[in-house]
Amino acid sequence: MKAKMIKGITSQILFVLTLAVMVSAQEKPGQKADKADAPPPPQQVSTGKEYLGPTADSIRPYRSSGRDPFKKTVKPKTQRGKQQQSRVLGFPALDVRRAEFRQKVEQARARDGAEPDPVSQYLVAELDITGVFRDDRGFGAFVRAQPTGTMFFVRNGARCYNGEVLRIGGDASDPGAAKVMFREVSYQEVNGKQSQQERMVTKAPAEKK
Repeated sequence: MKAKMIKGITSQILFVLTLAVMVSAQEKPGQKADKADAPPPPQQVSTGKEYLGPTADSIRPYRSSGRDPFKKTVKPKTQRGKQQQSRVLGFPALDVRRAEFRQKVEQARARDGAEPDPVSQYLVAELDITGVFRDDRGFGAFVRAQPTGTMFFVRNGARCYNGEVLRIGGDASDPGAAKVMFREVSYQEVNGKQSQQERMVTKAPAEKK
């Protein structure tokens, strides 16, 4: 009798243990740990309105800067890595040049020397050719100084303030062939250093340049 009771109790205990194992097997491993470690979901505050995106006032339109952001601007440089800066140097005003001329005249008279040519007071650009002539000494030209209206006659080699007469030519049968060629000098300053520039200027009678 006791043996039957013990056998029945043992069967019940085995049945309970089997059910416990089956229930435990149905749960996924790590499920409780994942739920414990996961952060709480963010609380959403309901305003009663549906969110439709940013408002028009908060949107700033794109404005182009007008230049290619991928293009590198390179400044022109000289061989020494410095940008050249040049400027044309002018000449003294006529009053200053005439004062210099009078001083040269006085110095020439003091030593009984030849006085300078009056045309040397004027720039090449201030001289107009009014005519060309020829005599036993060769060709000559009549010139008019624009600032004062004074008339002079010059020959090859005559010097003015910033140049000289190189050649006077013409044809007696063709008045339009008369030409006077000047060598004109100018000065330019490049990075603090002065340099001389020359060019040839050809003028004809009644032609103003």
